[in-house]
Amino acid sequence: MTSNLAVIKRYLKTVLNLKTDQEAEQITYDEIKSGVVFKGTNFWIMAFAIFIACIGLNINSKAAVIGAMIISPLMGPIFGIGFSLGTSNTTLLKLSLRNVFRIVIISILCSTLYYLLSPYHIATDELLSFSKPTIFDIFLAFIGGMAGMIAISRHDGNRVLVGIAVATACIPPLCTAGFGIATLQWEYILGGLYTYFINALFICLGCYMITRYLKFARFSESNIKHINSYFGVLAFITIIPALYLAYNLWMVNVYNDKIKYFVTNEIEKTHHVIHTAIDVENKILTIDVVVDEYEEDLTKSIENKLVKHDLKDTKVKVFQTIKAINNSSEIQVLQKQLDELKAQLEKLK
Repeated sequence: MTSNLAVIKRYLKTVLNLKTDQEAEQITYDEIKSGVVFKGTNFWIMAFAIFIACIGLNINSKAAVIGAMIISPLMGPIFGIGFSLGTSNTTLLKLSLRNVFRIVIISILCSTLYYLLSPYHIATDELLSFSKPTIFDIFLAFIGGMAGMIAISRHDGNRVLVGIAVATACIPPLCTAGFGIATLQWEYILGGLYTYFINALFICLGCYMITRYLKFARFSESNIKHINSYFGVLAFITIIPALYLAYNLWMVNVYNDKIKYFVTNEIEKTHHVIHTAIDVENKILTIDVVVDEYEEDLTKSIENKLVKHDLKDTKVKVFQTIKAINNSSEIQVLQKQLDELKAQLEKLK
């Protein structure tokens, strides 16, 4: 029994060991440092990526937004911060922070310029999705940071980094902030910057965790514990709003599910519903139904049924469309118009 456990333990250690195919530490350091530098080619690619992302957000195109995230060099300085914290490299940390700041400024300037020049200033669904982050975005960023650092420390990790750039979505929030500046809407400015900040912060933390786990050699014996502590405090502070937003999202989904269940099981059983609209913020349900003749008590009847579905605070607006039955004269008129159109088509031939 003991020997079997030893075999299983040895097998798991072999399978789960991250250091088996790890490249030399110096190669990893050189790759991260080269990705941190933000000038020349990286500058222009970043600017083009921002414009592509803005267009994608403007026209609700997921393909354009994903393409922008793939080509952007945004991730380099972020991983540089996490790696430098894990290796106590203050020089690389300062360089990474400077370049992250440059990226944020340039991205916001480019996106603001685009939205100032664009005549289309409507807040699309894609744009809205990057202004209200939740705890799930934090999980994505943290896990993405860990996966990214593992990929960087391998010889063939570039394809993994592409997926991480898409999953963690750092470019669209900066475009959302630019939209907010161009249209003078603080909700989008703060929402976009907050989304980018938590994504970047938790990518750094994920990268830091893997750097420490892989036991990279420290560049300095003097540990930068105070800086690590600051990042820990920032992480804790940023989680609180994300938890609140996640709770709100959960409540919205619960409310929507209750309304949909109510419409399906209470209204559609007796009436043909052709349209429903749910105003979650004001708790208003708008229903358009087809009836044989106008029902005066229909709204009151629906409101009474809301109570047993725990929806008593919901207001109901009912629009009744009266079905036309056996209206032979109207059918005759339509048939006559159809015959006239057919005759005109025959003449054109």
